[in-house]
Amino acid sequence: MSPAIAALAETVLAAGELRLEPLRPSHAEGLFDGLADPTLYRFIPQQPPADAATLRARFERLAARRSPAGDQAWLNWAIRVPDHSYAGLVEATVGSSGAADIAYFVFRRCQGRGIGRRAVGAVVAALAAEPAVTAIGASIDTRNAASIALVEALGFERTGLIRNADHFKGGPSDEFRYQLPLRR
Repeated sequence: MSPAIAALAETVLAAGELRLEPLRPSHAEGLFDGLADPTLYRFIPQQPPADAATLRARFERLAARRSPAGDQAWLNWAIRVPDHSYAGLVEATVGSSGAADIAYFVFRRCQGRGIGRRAVGAVVAALAAEPAVTAIGASIDTRNAASIALVEALGFERTGLIRNADHFKGGPSDEFRYQLPLRR
């Protein structure tokens, strides 16, 4: 992991009135209720966390900021709104080549208010400003209209379709692949 990416992983980001805090195990209790909502997992193979302790253990692994093999940087932020509650997460995985992939959760009570677009936009802007980041992409289930609209609003371009990319919850999942053109 480059020193710049390591520093970014520990940086608090701002997106208007939103504050994106580097994810820590202590966030588990504040994020648990939102992440326990099964509707957030409709288009992804994961399941909601069983309890706050399980979520804390996951966040402890993510707090290493790198994969066990050391070939990926893990950048994760908790989205905090002005009332000091949490609205979701933004995640970025940066591989050794510098290619970044983003993912995000916006809690149901916060959807439709532009929070995801602002939060993901702040992370994308921070990644795009780092010379070590060579590409920014996202893979999105073809049925997830809200996520598709979000990345397209941020300037991502659809670059491919992966049929049967995954199989979960009783059926196959096709995914669109998106890339953000980096203008440097």
